[in-house]
Amino acid sequence: MKLRHLMTAVLGALALSCQGPAAVLAQEAGAEASNPHAAITAAHRERALDTLDRRLAHYVMAERTPAIRARLGARREAYMALTDPEAFRQAINADLLAVSGDKHLQVWIEPRSRDEVAATGPEPTMEQMAAEEARNGWGVREAKVLAGGVGYLDLAYFSGHPDAGAAIDAALGKLAGSRALIIDVRRNGGGGEAALRRLMGHLAGAPMRLEDIRMRRCAPDPADPEGCVQDGSRDVQERYADAVAAPAFPTAPLYVLTSGGTFSAAEAVAYDLQAAGRATVVGEVTGGGANPSIAMDLGPWFTVIMPIGEARHPATGTNWEGVGVQPDVAVAADRALEEALRRIGA
Repeated sequence: MKLRHLMTAVLGALALSCQGPAAVLAQEAGAEASNPHAAITAAHRERALDTLDRRLAHYVMAERTPAIRARLGARREAYMALTDPEAFRQAINADLLAVSGDKHLQVWIEPRSRDEVAATGPEPTMEQMAAEEARNGWGVREAKVLAGGVGYLDLAYFSGHPDAGAAIDAALGKLAGSRALIIDVRRNGGGGEAALRRLMGHLAGAPMRLEDIRMRRCAPDPADPEGCVQDGSRDVQERYADAVAAPAFPTAPLYVLTSGGTFSAAEAVAYDLQAAGRATVVGEVTGGGANPSIAMDLGPWFTVIMPIGEARHPATGTNWEGVGVQPDVAVAADRALEEALRRIGA
């Protein structure tokens, strides 16, 4: 859960994510206080529900919004009876998921109130975020050459920091020359664009086409500054992997290891490589979260992760939202590495 709160910085760049870099700093600072969530009052919870209702005007699946609002309205009294903030949050999220089927659409609790300006201090600088990312290895959990000359890259998350590309370059540089590459995202919940695009840039001779992002077109609502007015149209953003001067694995066999916990940007790697015919996906069906999202505040204590776009791969015409990435070789997650190595013949 520690990395979850980093998502605000990452999602600012419209990552396919539920992870990222800035709020680890804020969360660690917030942990110093004893039970800061005791300050969350009924008025805070009321405000969160009211603001969430208005923020739903931004939800990309606008046709689902009336049903979501109806469920939240019908359950409002039950939510307010939950004085524990975490129970309150979980009850809302259970209903959001039940009605929308969207695993990105979630409410989170902040480590400290946004109103505590003096305690919170300024937002972390890019330098501070870079230092925190470096301590986390820029999301690279392990990069090594296994017996038999097989490269193995284990990624904890995808960094959205602009400097993340150099870390991916360095990790793959250690593995260059391996006769095959295994990318392990079994314990990867997502992240940002910078590391993802750089990784993909190393896996083909020319920049690979990734999924397009169909952003909801949203005009300001004169009656509600926190809402918006959608006209049903989409602005399409084509996405490509980074252009890398000397890709580390332009043609070598690739294997991607997945689990039910593989989510969001980690799923994008598996899906895009599979759609391009570039990799064999080994493991379990992934979590099923494809919609790009941003963080929106719901008052001083609560935040909603709001999907505002749809991913669509040009080769398949669809994505992995709600269904997950289907593995080419279905095995239990804890056997995926063994199976990939067996297929490589290592």
